[in-house]
Amino acid sequence: MVSAPGKSEVSTSYLAIGVAMVSISFASIFIKWSESPPFIIAAYRLLFSCGILLPFMLWSRGFSELRNLDRKELALIVLSGVALMFHFQLWIVSLTLTLVSTSVILVTSHPIFVAAISRFLLKEEVKRIAAAGIVIAFAGVAVIAVTDYGVGKDTLFGDLLAFIGGICAGVYFLSGRVARQKVSLATYAFSVYLLAATPLFVSAVFAGDGLVVTDGRELTLFLAMAVFPTMLGHTMFNYALKRVPAHIISTSVLGEPVGASILAYALLPGEVPNEWIVLGGGLVIFGLYIVLSRGYRPKAGADIPID
Repeated sequence: MVSAPGKSEVSTSYLAIGVAMVSISFASIFIKWSESPPFIIAAYRLLFSCGILLPFMLWSRGFSELRNLDRKELALIVLSGVALMFHFQLWIVSLTLTLVSTSVILVTSHPIFVAAISRFLLKEEVKRIAAAGIVIAFAGVAVIAVTDYGVGKDTLFGDLLAFIGGICAGVYFLSGRVARQKVSLATYAFSVYLLAATPLFVSAVFAGDGLVVTDGRELTLFLAMAVFPTMLGHTMFNYALKRVPAHIISTSVLGEPVGASILAYALLPGEVPNEWIVLGGGLVIFGLYIVLSRGYRPKAGADIPID
């Protein structure tokens, strides 16, 4: 049992969520700009993130904390790492097969799954107003996905990969919600990113990709991915997971498609969202507003039953 956070802690977590939503919107843009293979992009992004976290691990004695974790906590970290690895693999490949706006929205279509698991497995309250907001946001996802049905097989396959990648992201948030109650932010994030990066490098080998990247432009993009969508994005979400339920964090990720679509329109040639994407994006924003503004309020003296 974990004591519910106070209002100031929740406010700080919501600030972190806001920073994360803006930061992760840049991920698909950086990926589109990169000329490296998908597995290399994901692996280097996470490896550079681990490099940024390494001083914090040494300063906070994170490696000592990691050695003292029990089996349950270690299992949750492993589950998070594997889920994050599949999330990145499937999503980055999907970006080569479908529009940025569609791929990003489908890969963030996990809030309903996360809310259901939070309610029945973690025993966390999912307010009716939050459920309504999630449904509205997911309706926006459906509207945008419909636009790809008549485009072709490759696009539909890209949509499927993005959707499965979204399910993996849901598992990542749920396991992180439990693990973060006892594991510090630096230790959790470093371990999960490293666990995800290692099999991505192995996948790159089987795919025939060159593991050594020396091009300065590509390395700069990898560093940008590590700083913005990973450290200021995923890591801020992981920070908030200790204080805010997983279904709130999961739904907040839906802010990414809107930001990514705007950035894609401004920065990527040919990435012009049609009227259906605009309509779906509006529904996503409306649903997101409902969930974040009214979906969660901690009760004084209450406990979060997550054991």
